[in-house]
Amino acid sequence: MKDAVALVVQRYGPDVTGGSESLARALAERLAASFAVTVFSTCARDYVTWRNELPAGEQTLGGVTVRRFAVEEERDLAAFNRFGESLYDRPHTDEDEREWLRQQGPYVPRLVDALRAEQDRFRAILFFTYLYYPTVEGLRAAPGRAILVPTTHDEPPLRFRLFRELFDRARAFAFLTPAEEALVRSRFDVGARPALVAGMGVDDPAASDVAAFRAVNALASPYLLYAGRIDAGKGCADMLRFYERYRGRVAAPPDLVLIGRLAMDEPAGAGVRCLGFVSEEDKQAAFAGASVVVCPSAYESLSIALLEGFARGVPGLVNARSAVLKEHCLLSQGGLWYEDGLEFVEGLETLMGDEGLRRALGEGGRRHVARSYRWDVVMERYRSLIDAVAASG
Repeated sequence: MKDAVALVVQRYGPDVTGGSESLARALAERLAASFAVTVFSTCARDYVTWRNELPAGEQTLGGVTVRRFAVEEERDLAAFNRFGESLYDRPHTDEDEREWLRQQGPYVPRLVDALRAEQDRFRAILFFTYLYYPTVEGLRAAPGRAILVPTTHDEPPLRFRLFRELFDRARAFAFLTPAEEALVRSRFDVGARPALVAGMGVDDPAASDVAAFRAVNALASPYLLYAGRIDAGKGCADMLRFYERYRGRVAAPPDLVLIGRLAMDEPAGAGVRCLGFVSEEDKQAAFAGASVVVCPSAYESLSIALLEGFARGVPGLVNARSAVLKEHCLLSQGGLWYEDGLEFVEGLETLMGDEGLRRALGEGGRRHVARSYRWDVVMERYRSLIDAVAASG
């Protein structure tokens, strides 16, 4: 009989997008080759409202047992944001932080109860993303063999006292990048507890029919690509403004293609092609045909999109305010970074004006992925952390 391992993540499934959710599913399905894996998650597809859209109960997906629990309170994002903003820059109480966590959600006390009752049967419990209720309360209920995969970036809630308690309780840590580990160690006392930069694996790119993708979407060559949630909070509004400025400076600017779920008003500027959510096949074709992958978010703990572009030999242009994105470019020599709109424009002019530079940076990115983000290496790191917490418990 296989040893049992549990994963706790706020949303789960093949139609759920998001970095930590994608990592959790990829790990769960690979761990299932060696362990009996149970995922504790919610009935929500949408992180904005946490509305229950999937049936509660148990199902099997990809060799993994998935247990879904109904979210008991939908989120009013505007009200939550107002409440959060009122806390970030003023003294506040522990009770304020507890209320913030409940409003942040997804509020699933029955998930926490189940985890508390069943924790002893698991060799390890992996918690994904430090920010949400299932991780904070789940780790409080079942800390004994807890591995925290915090997917941390520098944002105001990270300064809350309740997260100091969270990081104190974890028995081990799996970080996505050296920059993330450095941030966590600068804020919390990790000490001698097991901790690894485990990363996330990137699959070897399959052959893609770029010509068909271009034809169906009437795309000219070349084009820039943004892949991910199309959201002002991910830097997309700034990117669109900077791109408009870039178009005003060059004679034949490439289109900017956006793929991913739309979480803002649909962009409609000149040269902007918003394709929305696309199939995995089309996503890979979009990467394969791109000249540059643009990553405008200031808040990243990994950036799967940048690594997928690197795996295809496509250079990146990234927001320098994200220590993780800038570190990827420095370590790989695979991309450029910008501090503001002027540097964004200059970076694109440099990249699009020099095919040889794009090719050299793309090869640097490809080597970076092959060196540090192979699945066999990543899985060995996670297995070592599972063994470490099992032995300590």
